[in-house]
Amino acid sequence: MLLRKLIAGFLAVLPIAGLTLAAAAPRPVSAKVAEPVLPELMGGCSMKCSFAWSAEVITAKGAQPARALNDERAETAWIADGPGSGVGAKLRLAFPKKIPTEMDGETPFYGLDLINGHWKTEDLWRRYARVKKARLLYNGRPLCDVTFADSRRWQSVTFPDIMVRSGDALTFEVLEIYPGEKNGVAISEIVLQGAH
Repeated sequence: MLLRKLIAGFLAVLPIAGLTLAAAAPRPVSAKVAEPVLPELMGGCSMKCSFAWSAEVITAKGAQPARALNDERAETAWIADGPGSGVGAKLRLAFPKKIPTEMDGETPFYGLDLINGHWKTEDLWRRYARVKKARLLYNGRPLCDVTFADSRRWQSVTFPDIMVRSGDALTFEVLEIYPGEKNGVAISEIVLQGAH
């Protein structure tokens, strides 16, 4: 009982001291620059082997589909709408609301691969901004802050296994960008890794 009171007292003082446990920064990681993007090899083994997942852009008006993010085509891209650079854009990568019982809580999710910018041509890649830093949140909880290279190659991020449950979601929030010649950050593809 005394220990509980001491802990409660300590936690009550943290906000006064300008500290909070919930405000701890997510761990920083750098994406690994990998192999070149080859359109003919798009659609390899990934979380889609177990079940489909959807991509949405979260806006003030609600969620809007962002099919270009996971359409298995390097030539298409999601581009931030409206004025501004795309900093603050939130992408929600959602697993099915109902995963088969035998897979619910039994399917590992351990990373993602990304094609940064509008990959289709060198000119488009230069014209659009690219993601420099993003925060990954799993079910609203910070997972890590990822720094991406300014590269047209695949980039990979890994983290400890997360066992996926029905309705889980990864949020990808753009924190910083590499500026392009034109406003609007672009991402050509995101592939969620896991299941095996």
